[in-house]
Amino acid sequence: MAALRRHLLPLLFVLYLVAYLDRVNVSFAAAGVSRSLGLDSASYGVAAGIFFVGYVLFEVPSNLILQRLGARRWIGRILLSWGVVAVLMAFMTSAAQFNLLRLLLGVAEAGFFPGIILFLSQWVPEPQRVRTLAGFLLALPVAGLLGGPISAALLSLHQVLGLEGWRWLFLLEGLPAILLAFAVWRWLPNHPAEARWLTSAQAEALEQTLQRERLQRQQAGGQIHGIGGMLRDPRMALLCLLYMGMSTGLYGFSFWIPRFVADALAPAAPTPMLVNLLSAIPYGLAVLAMLLVGRAADRHADRRWTVALPLAVAGVALLLALPLGGLPRLALISLATAAGFASLGPAWSIPLQFLGGRAAAGGIATINSVGNIGGFLAPIVMGRLMLLPNGETLALAALAVVLVLSAALAVPVCLVALRSAALSGAATR
Repeated sequence: MAALRRHLLPLLFVLYLVAYLDRVNVSFAAAGVSRSLGLDSASYGVAAGIFFVGYVLFEVPSNLILQRLGARRWIGRILLSWGVVAVLMAFMTSAAQFNLLRLLLGVAEAGFFPGIILFLSQWVPEPQRVRTLAGFLLALPVAGLLGGPISAALLSLHQVLGLEGWRWLFLLEGLPAILLAFAVWRWLPNHPAEARWLTSAQAEALEQTLQRERLQRQQAGGQIHGIGGMLRDPRMALLCLLYMGMSTGLYGFSFWIPRFVADALAPAAPTPMLVNLLSAIPYGLAVLAMLLVGRAADRHADRRWTVALPLAVAGVALLLALPLGGLPRLALISLATAAGFASLGPAWSIPLQFLGGRAAAGGIATINSVGNIGGFLAPIVMGRLMLLPNGETLALAALAVVLVLSAALAVPVCLVALRSAALSGAATR
């Protein structure tokens, strides 16, 4: 596991970092794109959210193909196609092109995230799974942490070679995905036996440990392997609803944090560079929170509280922020962001405890696909709310309600972890 964390996890982390930057860099380019293409906040929200239409439709087929072809070939294909679309966004000239390219970006990236979750489940034993997932998912807040300064620097290239700053942003943040596709094809091992950085004894020991886990669960009769059984299991519906609520909250933060920062600093008229730099603060707190919660989740079989409690903290923090303004409101929004991200690692470990084989491939993709409807709706609804009087407060109130309801739903959903903890414990501890 130490070798895996040194050699495999950094590559996967960088891949997701680039993916998330390409997905949310529209939040940093919003002002320039809206000005150039004539968009209001509602139109921008539609373009930001339409990404998830293509993403949702192609998630499950993509993950099933990955299981058949292997992670190296399919993840490399995903990287190449989304990199090309991301670069093309630098040359769009109309709102229609913006919507089309965001849709295609979702199609191109579909299957990447659930594919990596499935891939890690085939490498990491249960007792170390949450902290490993958290290490991979750290790319989300780190993308926010680095996204502000990087985007500010790229936006400062305004009119270099006659290109607007937002065009440089899309161009230079899209190229790394294309280059990383070739790195994946060369260096990503499909299985422990292919890893050059593991000895044959280490690879065999890891495979045996994972096999013991699978056999223990099969003998206990608690694991689903078929697509039909996965779709009929009521736990799937609950997990889809839970992740939809989490996605709504997290993407509500991600696409609008620069706006919240600018409003908090008003009427000082902060520069775009200062706004983007300060937008990194909530994500810095999220990195710390994810590490702490990930370790806590692996120490305790009962994961209800490592999912439900962070979500409740996020929702309550937003409710407390409603009557406030300026820096106090920004501080509570930052706390809510950190707490919301901290729930991700424990939440994604839950379906891996009762799904295996094709059911794991299809189930993870289904949860992510249905859940990301929240990512589609959040920026659209928030964009429309912000057009209303006192719109920012209304938007934050909506996010707060969704997060509190998600926290309440997480308690019964996470009983799945209690049910299967004993199965993996005897096999692996």
